[in-house]
Amino acid sequence: MKNFLVFAMILVTGLTAYPQATRSAKETKSERSGTKKEATQRTSTRSENKSANRSASVEKSRSTNSGAAGTRQSVESRSTQRPRTETKTTDRPRTETKTYQRPQESRTTTQSSRNRNEGVRTNNQGSRTNNQGVRTNTDGAQRSQQTVRPQANTDKRGESGNTIRTQDRSGNDVRTGNNSSATRVFREGKGTLTRGDGTVIRHQNDEIFTSRKYKLDYDNYESLRRSDEFNRHHHDYDNWYGRRSIRIYNHYDYNYIAMPWEWRRSLYYYRAPHHVNLIWTPLLFHRFMFYYPTQRDWNIEFGSQIETISAYEAKDYAGTVRQVYGKVDEVFYSPEDENYILYIGGAFPYHDLSVVIPRDIARNISMSPKWFFDKEFVWVIGLINVWEGKPEIIVRDEDQIRKY
Repeated sequence: MKNFLVFAMILVTGLTAYPQATRSAKETKSERSGTKKEATQRTSTRSENKSANRSASVEKSRSTNSGAAGTRQSVESRSTQRPRTETKTTDRPRTETKTYQRPQESRTTTQSSRNRNEGVRTNNQGSRTNNQGVRTNTDGAQRSQQTVRPQANTDKRGESGNTIRTQDRSGNDVRTGNNSSATRVFREGKGTLTRGDGTVIRHQNDEIFTSRKYKLDYDNYESLRRSDEFNRHHHDYDNWYGRRSIRIYNHYDYNYIAMPWEWRRSLYYYRAPHHVNLIWTPLLFHRFMFYYPTQRDWNIEFGSQIETISAYEAKDYAGTVRQVYGKVDEVFYSPEDENYILYIGGAFPYHDLSVVIPRDIARNISMSPKWFFDKEFVWVIGLINVWEGKPEIIVRDEDQIRKY
């Protein structure tokens, strides 16, 4: 019985609670549907307002366009209604008939005035000729005055203004080209040399000497001598030249048959290299001063060409700058002073010319100088000196020596 009563009570409570739950669910659904309806109404009203605004703007633009078209039509009608004024220009009288009605007296007056002007012109020409005669007279007088002027003293200077005569220890006159006015007389350009009178000489100095190791644009010879750079190179050259070793001949090293110089020159002549046009210019002179800082007597004129000779003739040009060519017969390396020596014309001591190349310069030319220069034809540009009774050229730059 108790269980039955409990079950009955549960049923009664469930039946009473179910309709309340269904009512609350229905109310929530109705509220949600109402909010959705309100949202749809708002969007519809907004779209309606937008369409109304668009239609109003379109109507306004149409009205403005129609008004502009009306004004254009009115302007066009006004312009068409304006009277043309072309008829007025046609009604004007022509003035060309007046030129034909001039009297003949005016022509005669103009002719007489022209004749007078011609007479004045002839008088002016006569005065011009007279002035020219006066000028010629004055020019002749000036020339005569110039010829009467005395000549300047030429005791210290030579034939040209680029050389200076000095005397050596024996009292002989020596011409030097270290004049301080060298850069004033010559003006050097790219591949050309312009003298003071305007003549142009072409050269290949810029093509051969391409390195820029030294500062060459000095004002004159004295300023270059006083520069710190030149003094430093002078000191280095003195130290290097003082440490040179003398090679001793040992006939046990090799068996070399010496031939007379006259016989070799007549039978074994060297093949000449291609022509190189080198001109002694102020810049080239400054470069060679750095090459050989101890040299003071440069017996070469500015503007002259550097002569090309063979190694057989080198002994006759000691103390000058020449381009010497020949064949290398022996390459010797001296470990005492670290110099490479090229013997041209024969092996040591029967050679005609020796070319001394310091080790750092030789290694810049080739890493194996012996293999590079042995039994090859070479030409060297430099100052010819005498060492141990034989002519030699010291190479101070890679541009001074080439193979051909």
